[in-house]
Amino acid sequence: MLQIEFGNLKDLPYLLIPFFILLVVVIGTIKKFRILSLLKLKKKTGLESFRGVCLTAGAVLAVIALLSPQKLDQEEKVKVEGSSIYFLIDTSRSMLTEDVYPNRIEAAKRAMNTILDNLKGDRVGFIPYSDSAYVQMPLTDDYSMAKNFINAIDTNLISGGGTQLLEGLKMAEKSFEESGAGDKAVLILSDGGDLEEETLKFAKDNNIKIFSLGIGTSQGAVIPYKDSSGNAGFIKDDKGNVVISSLNSDFLKKLSAETKGKYFEMNNLKDNSKTIAEELQKRDKSETREESLKIYKKFYQIPLLIGMILIIIGRLL
Repeated sequence: MLQIEFGNLKDLPYLLIPFFILLVVVIGTIKKFRILSLLKLKKKTGLESFRGVCLTAGAVLAVIALLSPQKLDQEEKVKVEGSSIYFLIDTSRSMLTEDVYPNRIEAAKRAMNTILDNLKGDRVGFIPYSDSAYVQMPLTDDYSMAKNFINAIDTNLISGGGTQLLEGLKMAEKSFEESGAGDKAVLILSDGGDLEEETLKFAKDNNIKIFSLGIGTSQGAVIPYKDSSGNAGFIKDDKGNVVISSLNSDFLKKLSAETKGKYFEMNNLKDNSKTIAEELQKRDKSETREESLKIYKKFYQIPLLIGMILIIIGRLL
């Protein structure tokens, strides 16, 4: 039995076009018949109906061709080598600082997209952290889906302004253990923070290699803020002074150095996203998994040809 699938369902809304064409043809035909009736001329009802059917059917077939009808021709099992990487994304309020265009959190998302574009075979997962942390996306090699998760990242994911990096690392470690990951690595995207000996000890005890991307500048800038009423302002300290947030990279550098990872920076003049991807690709690809490689036979030519013929006939009539 012939089982046809569609390989391009994102264009499914275009099926509305044939119905719009049919509506236009019907309305036009009704108006034409009214005019012919007033002029007492002969109406070719059958011809007009056939013309409408040709145009509509042709448009339907053209859209079906656009949806890429296909049949599974063969399926093969292939072995994929890779490693596991968790992205730990700082979503504290300081990441709204605009010393990197357009702000630090958007720069972090831009870097993540670039890194994904340059990875191959590795599984990635996302853990946003602030006052707490949670696994936004478990380990996966579906980079298209991962980019959809990146779009959803902002500083409202977790309330508060703290940075619970240790909690994020614990979640990554638990996921590594459950998935049987060999070479465990995380990439921290943050504007820095104070030294946390417990966090450093946890990473070293569990053999987690930490790569880090410090986002921001040493000069820093004020932190924009909007209250519940939508009024804009800047975050202030307890004394009413405007807070200046600058890149505090010392802890990130120490984490990376003592866990055999590497530290990078990102600002308006420097973007090491591709270099980070290259470093991640150099890691031990000890994880192997089987994936199904499907090869399809395409049939879009058939509905496209018939559709074009019907449209031409409809136009000539």
